[in-house]
Amino acid sequence: MCSSDLARGAAQGKLKDLGAVSNRRGTIVRFKPDTQIFGKDAHFSPRTLYRMARSKAYLFQGVEIRWSCDPELLKDKDTPAEDVLHFPGGLADFLRSALGTAKTVSQESFAARVESRAGGGVAEWAVSWTPEIDPFLNSYCNTIPTPQGGTHELGLRGGLTKSLRAYGDRTGNRKTALVTPDDVMAGACAVLSVFIREPEFQGQTKDKLSSVEAQRLVENAVSDHFDHWLAGHPSQADSLL
Repeated sequence: MCSSDLARGAAQGKLKDLGAVSNRRGTIVRFKPDTQIFGKDAHFSPRTLYRMARSKAYLFQGVEIRWSCDPELLKDKDTPAEDVLHFPGGLADFLRSALGTAKTVSQESFAARVESRAGGGVAEWAVSWTPEIDPFLNSYCNTIPTPQGGTHELGLRGGLTKSLRAYGDRTGNRKTALVTPDDVMAGACAVLSVFIREPEFQGQTKDKLSSVEAQRLVENAVSDHFDHWLAGHPSQADSLL
């Protein structure tokens, strides 16, 4: 194992060989805010860091993050001193946790993870419909939160609407031709994540994704899988309609 100290972008000495160690989890990084850059009052928020670590564990399906914080730094009951963040089900696990005991229209959420065969990226989503809590759509691009949505959210809305209309047409429900994306998302609780190369955002804060390929990736993947999901769950599909 090797060790090195960096300060303001410059190495503080030569790389040190620490010999063999028992750590099997890879690189360890320690960061201390520089008071000349961040000021004397700079500090970390355990609540913010914990929520960030938890979201990363959901977004990277199967990854295990071990959280540990000095109890004296905790100022709220929702942030634990220690925790193991591991969600094998990815976004489906997140949605299940967010919904809690709320009664949903379908017995199981519509969730999938699709990797483009042409190397165009990866899309993962989990959607459920419930009248008991306010609808929401949390979206991410390369683990970056996109609170203002963007092209990937348009792809999700378009894919769901297209498939629901097609299912209604196949079952003789012609009123579904009038269904809009707003109708489909009105009672939906959803989480969406995409991984694409060189994403484009609107604004410096990256709150909204503008990459056109993200819309195509998500809409095609969602539409294809939702077609199969609706056909395989006819009673739940009828309830949703």
